[in-house]
Amino acid sequence: MGVMAYLIILLLAAAWAYQFLALISLWRFFRTPPPAAPVGTGPGITVFKPLKGLEPQSRECLASFLTQAYQPYQVLFGVRDPDNPVLPLLRELCAAHPGCDAQIVICPDHLGLNPKISTLRQLLPRARYDLFVIADADVRVGSDYLAQVAAAFREPGLGLVSCPYRAGGSRTLGAAFEALVIAADFIPSVATAAAVEGIRFALGATMALTRQALDASGGLPPLADFLADDYQLGFRVARTGLQVKVLPYVVETHNPEMSLMAYLAHQLRWARTYRVCRPGGYLAYGITHALVFSLLLLGATGLAPWAWGAMFATLALRAVVAVFSEKLCLRGSLPLPAFALLPFKDLVAFGLWLASFLGSRVSWGGRAYRVTREGRLVPED
Repeated sequence: MGVMAYLIILLLAAAWAYQFLALISLWRFFRTPPPAAPVGTGPGITVFKPLKGLEPQSRECLASFLTQAYQPYQVLFGVRDPDNPVLPLLRELCAAHPGCDAQIVICPDHLGLNPKISTLRQLLPRARYDLFVIADADVRVGSDYLAQVAAAFREPGLGLVSCPYRAGGSRTLGAAFEALVIAADFIPSVATAAAVEGIRFALGATMALTRQALDASGGLPPLADFLADDYQLGFRVARTGLQVKVLPYVVETHNPEMSLMAYLAHQLRWARTYRVCRPGGYLAYGITHALVFSLLLLGATGLAPWAWGAMFATLALRAVVAVFSEKLCLRGSLPLPAFALLPFKDLVAFGLWLASFLGSRVSWGGRAYRVTREGRLVPED
């Protein structure tokens, strides 16, 4: 064998080591009980729900925040456009849950390039309580979610918590790829980060933080033009000296109709943003592409039988990580036949990783932006 083959073997060994580390980290993270037992009453919580439009799962996702086994709390639904098609559903849900303190707020001002942050800034003055929950529109939670969040904040010095998430049902190829990314790549990387270096970021599906932590971090206005507002918020809270944690409580996101092109655009946007936010970690992320290294080894060894064995072992290891994460940790609903897409997803992911270094242009909300080194958005038009 030549020098190149030995180098590839080293890279493949490192990739395997990461996969085993991810398995151990997942097992440790999800077997850890919540920091405190859930409580039915406690400090008041204000839930912020910035909304964009009406989706097939909107009813279930929104209703899950109106049926919480916790008091007191309020829910603020923020909508930018008074003609938004989600408004009739919101009115219906609020009428169906008169015991819940819910309010629909029109947020017409454009306060920066990030519409989520713009809406949150307009909702913030209406917050009645000092413990905040920020939840994406497509997130569904269990009825004990707020009780778990309130219990976590019994820990002194805690500033922000977020939750891992699984994908809901997948009806398209793009949605299945997205679910595989979450299960096989993203959640294992979060668990590994928690085990190796600790958490200094937030997961944007749901985030909970105190008013004190938000104020100490600089508030929402500095985030107005950032794409990765969740990462920025978690990082800025951690920088104040307050703790940032991810709870072992899984929520569910719903985007079952995602097209393949939408998946590719979302992943490229995420990759280029991640590269900007955590350049060292993102570069090291390249070592996780075990399937690519096993294929390179096949070529470098002239299709040697033992290299074929290494490739099949890599496929098996990746499948174990994905199934363990999705089925045993996240308790997801991705059908087993969908895991046959994992090798194709891994090859696409490597291509996206390479493409992330070829520019800083991203597409978001139908517009083109350039992401600066600080992570800010700059419109290209």
